[in-house]
Amino acid sequence: MKLLIFEGSSEKLHRDLVDKLGARELADGVVEFGLFLPWVSASDVYQLWLKIIHEKDQFLQDIPPHEFELTHSVDAEHGDYWSVKVDIKSEAFIQRKHPKLTWGSEDKYVYRYCLRHRDRIEIDWIIDPFAREFGVGKLSAFTLGYQPYEWSIEENEWKTPALHDLILYELMITEFGGDIDGAIAQLDYLANLGINCIEVMPVSHVGMTVDWGFLPIGYFGVDERFGNRKDLQRFIDAAHQRKIKDCGNFRRSLWSY
Repeated sequence: MKLLIFEGSSEKLHRDLVDKLGARELADGVVEFGLFLPWVSASDVYQLWLKIIHEKDQFLQDIPPHEFELTHSVDAEHGDYWSVKVDIKSEAFIQRKHPKLTWGSEDKYVYRYCLRHRDRIEIDWIIDPFAREFGVGKLSAFTLGYQPYEWSIEENEWKTPALHDLILYELMITEFGGDIDGAIAQLDYLANLGINCIEVMPVSHVGMTVDWGFLPIGYFGVDERFGNRKDLQRFIDAAHQRKIKDCGNFRRSLWSY
């Protein structure tokens, strides 16, 4: 599984991209969405729309998703960029709130993009490849009011074993523990075997119901079958507490955001 690792002179570039892509909460209830679509420009009669709904509302037939049009701009280095800011807690939404509506609460929301012709003809539905979370199926997600994972004290003292001392175990989470919690529960077993390095097989979001993770459609978030990004961070933290290294250096990767 290939990850973007923040190393050396490329760190600023990677951080700048992270700050522009996916769904990011800028302030209380204000979320910015951004993605690059090379060669898809507003001048070429395209429109890009965001459809978003609270996860608990998505199966209520009388509650449609909210729609917001994204603005096109051109990034000097990376080209066609689309973005929009949504104030989820604004009075405009609260005033027309449905009795069953969960919109506005600090919880999980699912979304995707719809590419349209300017005559509002739908061309394609697009999952956010830069999302950090995902819903069931081909839906991107984010958690409003998300609080970063608090790493254990031991994490700051973690040292990677020398290469010649590594005893590697390749781990497929679904087969090893069913999900991330199940995998955490068996880390003591691996530690007792003398394992001090785990190569975690792909946990990225995939489009197919049955997939080992090698055909991802979301690169920077954990597939909802396993859990979410905090669950993966708990797994990494728990492994490190048992002196088990994670192959791929997840700790400093995009998974940590």
